Amino acid sequence: MTLPFYWGDTTQTLKFDFYKKNSEKFNAVYLGGSLEYRHVDPYVIDSVLQKKGYDFRSFNIAADGHTIIEEMTDLDGLLAVHNPDLKYIFFSISSEPYFFPANLHTSKWVSWHSAKSTIHALKIIPTLPDDLRTRVKFCYFYVISWLENLFKLGQMPEVIRYYSQRDTYNKNYLGTKENGFYPYDDEESHSFMEYKWEDTLIRKSKEEYINNSSKRDSLTNDIISSFENYKDADKANAAMVALCMEAYKKCAKKGIQLFFILPPRARTNYTLLLPVFNTMPEGSKIEVADPRKYPKYYEVDYGYNFHHLNDKGARLQSIDMAKQLVELMKVQRDTL
Repeated sequence: MTLPFYWGDTTQTLKFDFYKKNSEKFNAVYLGGSLEYRHVDPYVIDSVLQKKGYDFRSFNIAADGHTIIEEMTDLDGLLAVHNPDLKYIFFSISSEPYFFPANLHTSKWVSWHSAKSTIHALKIIPTLPDDLRTRVKFCYFYVISWLENLFKLGQMPEVIRYYSQRDTYNKNYLGTKENGFYPYDDEESHSFMEYKWEDTLIRKSKEEYINNSSKRDSLTNDIISSFENYKDADKANAAMVALCMEAYKKCAKKGIQLFFILPPRARTNYTLLLPVFNTMPEGSKIEVADPRKYPKYYEVDYGYNFHHLNDKGARLQSIDMAKQLVELMKVQRDTL
């Protein structure tokens, strides 16, 4: 039996298995990492769109920690699921291929790697504005992770767990409405991460976020600076643009509209992300990241930690995304 690309990640296993069994219920899907999994509420967005007369039924299939490279793998996996009703896919521009090295050699990280994903990473990483040592190191990480998955080096206990325990995975990862949205607030009463170090990191970061106003302000000011200093002439990273456009064209061939999201609180510098986002086709962009337009997303009352919103903030972001989506879909409808 062939292992699916998500075999090492309990969250993705639950989400993809649920989507496969219920795909006919949905015509829209959100891809991405924690900035989508924890911030995009399908119930809120569906409600706004449906009140405006649009048939919109969405599912959040994003998973914590996913980079832009994993998104492409997720997209291929999503498109392989039979769903003739699928009309809209949302693709986040919120990261480069870098990741937490603590994830190395874990089944969650190793399982999705392939020759294709490795090539995608090796095209982008050398073009990033970092020192040579960092770029070489992460190129090596991707290659070794692919080989570990190819030969299942050290992963057989996890493979066995996938086959024997997949039906017992915690259904909470699907969210209270089984639409894939699960804010961090809902998880505070139990250990929720794949690995214990993630539990500790998330909880400690919340404490520091509440108590360290100078760090909060510094991160927000850096993001404000990126937006204020952006110029239309700023050159976008060509390798990242190519990856995003590959995703866009792949969806277009199937008659699916791909929308690109630029979310708030990204770890990756917006100096890199903004030019890539703005290069995407007109009518396909949803931006909710600019602190000058959306200062509420950077206020402590709506934050969970330095890079994530709490439930209240997520619902506000979902409303703003829905409002932009209504306008984009209205333009598309009027041009038919």
